Amino acid sequence: MAKKSDHDSSPTAFINIVGRNMLQNELLLSFLKKETGLKGSSFPEMESITKIDAHEPAIPQLLILDCKNVDMKNLWTDIRSWNCSNSSPCFFALCNAIADSAFEKKAMDSGIQGIFYNNDSLPLIAKGICAVLQGDLWYSRKALTQCLVGPKSFADSSTHPAVSRLTFREKEILACIASGYSSQVMADEFSISLHTVKTHIYNLYRKINVNNRLQASLWATKYL
Repeated sequence: MAKKSDHDSSPTAFINIVGRNMLQNELLLSFLKKETGLKGSSFPEMESITKIDAHEPAIPQLLILDCKNVDMKNLWTDIRSWNCSNSSPCFFALCNAIADSAFEKKAMDSGIQGIFYNNDSLPLIAKGICAVLQGDLWYSRKALTQCLVGPKSFADSSTHPAVSRLTFREKEILACIASGYSSQVMADEFSISLHTVKTHIYNLYRKINVNNRLQASLWATKYL
């Protein structure tokens, strides 16, 4: 993601870091703002963000949730509550996470677009944040593989009615999304324009009733 000019005062997204490790989060936020050119703030809790950023409903927000010393049960509840009460575009990522397959699966099921672990470097985090803001997933290859090829129940593998409404190309695009391909890679793979790829993605999202790549990947894992 290209850095924005200092003269451009119209933000394309907000980066909000939520957690009680305020000093660490402020330092991380300062680094990310410098690397991405985006605006952002840090908050001790999610409720504060709604009050401050409600006047910018059309601008996507990235919420980076600090997992350190947090009751994860409450965190999943907060995420569900946020999604139910906010209509503005929003991406979720977790930082200071631990490498645990059950935790990663729960994060995917909760609509988290990316996970950053407690030993990740700052440049790697910045790269991942840019990927998430572009609609990509940021998980370890091991976590994605376990999600895609792990055991499924009979109910999960039942055919969904929407499958029959997808075109062959849309199924190809959906499979690529589940494999972690970017839109540009898909355009190169199928020798079509980036605009055409985005149109296919928009149409299949509408048909299977999902809002982002993570939800589409999980849908594909269950029904394709």
